[in-house]
Amino acid sequence: MTKRHDDPIRATFRRVLMLSMIVTVILIGVTYLLAWSTIHVLIGFFIGVAVNLLNFWLMVMSAKKLLDKSKNGIGVHGLGFLGRLGLYALCLILMAQLSLAAFLGTAVGLSMVGLALKLNGLFLKDADKEK
Repeated sequence: MTKRHDDPIRATFRRVLMLSMIVTVILIGVTYLLAWSTIHVLIGFFIGVAVNLLNFWLMVMSAKKLLDKSKNGIGVHGLGFLGRLGLYALCLILMAQLSLAAFLGTAVGLSMVGLALKLNGLFLKDADKEK
């Protein structure tokens, strides 16, 4: 396989997108059961997923830059974290202004990368036991 196919970052993006499709179907079912606005939930969810993927990409890029730049590990590393945290807060505040359903959809969307990585860890742990 080529280097492009072995890249774990690209694999994480693919997993998040596949998992998002599954969660979209579940969210549509839940919104019908709770009689919420499906459009608000899905808008919030997809905005949350987009912001989460952007933050994940920013975190990876800043980690690569820090590893390349710092030889002794000394430096200011909190500014990137605060920027990503501010982006999460801005996204949640804007969606809370729209509706509670959009806020909850955004909260679910913002957790998709973490969920995909945890599910990946589960599957890899089972694959390691089989070997």
